Amino acid sequence: KQWYQRRVRVSLVGGLCSGTICTLLFQPLDFIKTQLQLRPTESMTGICKKVLSQENRATIIRNLWIGLNPSLAKTVPGVACYFVSLSQVKRLYGGEVSGLTAVLLGAVARIITAAVVQPFSLIKTRYESGRFGYRSIAGAVMSVTSEDRIRGLYRGFLPTLFRDAPFSGIYLAAYMGIKQNLFSQRQDTIQATAVSGSVAGLVAATVTHPADVVKTRIQVEGSSGNVVRDLYQREGISVFWAGFVPRTLRRTLVSATAWLVYEEIKKAAERQKYPIYS
Repeated sequence: KQWYQRRVRVSLVGGLCSGTICTLLFQPLDFIKTQLQLRPTESMTGICKKVLSQENRATIIRNLWIGLNPSLAKTVPGVACYFVSLSQVKRLYGGEVSGLTAVLLGAVARIITAAVVQPFSLIKTRYESGRFGYRSIAGAVMSVTSEDRIRGLYRGFLPTLFRDAPFSGIYLAAYMGIKQNLFSQRQDTIQATAVSGSVAGLVAATVTHPADVVKTRIQVEGSSGNVVRDLYQREGISVFWAGFVPRTLRRTLVSATAWLVYEEIKKAAERQKYPIYS
């Protein structure tokens, strides 16, 4: 029991650190992705030019990092929850984790995490859209719940599950597979972790991108009914790949960075017996 508690503490601290670092570094890519998904006729270059054309440097930074607070509120506990959930489901499973088992365990961990952070996800997306004028997270929560009660905070939850569960399952299977096959003799190196995380993130982000577009449209525009059919009829098949480049780039970088930070903290705790592991 004591060993398990130590392992959970390491997972929690590693997840918190990696989540914070990734959010601070890559928030601008998330903002650009949301803008492209809501305005698919514009280009990534065009949106960047609009933001960078501001004369005030502080305004440029504020625009690129808009939604940082809800992103931190979502990502930091989200990453921690994911790593802890993954650690627990692995322990409950008890056997060797590979192939389909890795996909299923990763999906279960992500479903748990999605349910916890969904309200922050909705608020983050609305912040990035620039259409709501929220001044604080608390104010955003009050605004949403006053219109649609608690269920309003879970708008877009179904496409979120269709995005997150496959993403984590595919990612975990690819990550472990690449590490075991390409780096069989040096799985604990920084290179192995970074390369495996980057490639796995690219694969998983590509497969799940259409669900991310649907999620964004529902959360911002309040779409209902058969959203997939309506989007296809109005804007064509290309709409489901709007924002693909910034999201894929962000997910690839986040995947590599998050696992690199997480695993380095785990190794440091095990070697040095830091307080988080004692």
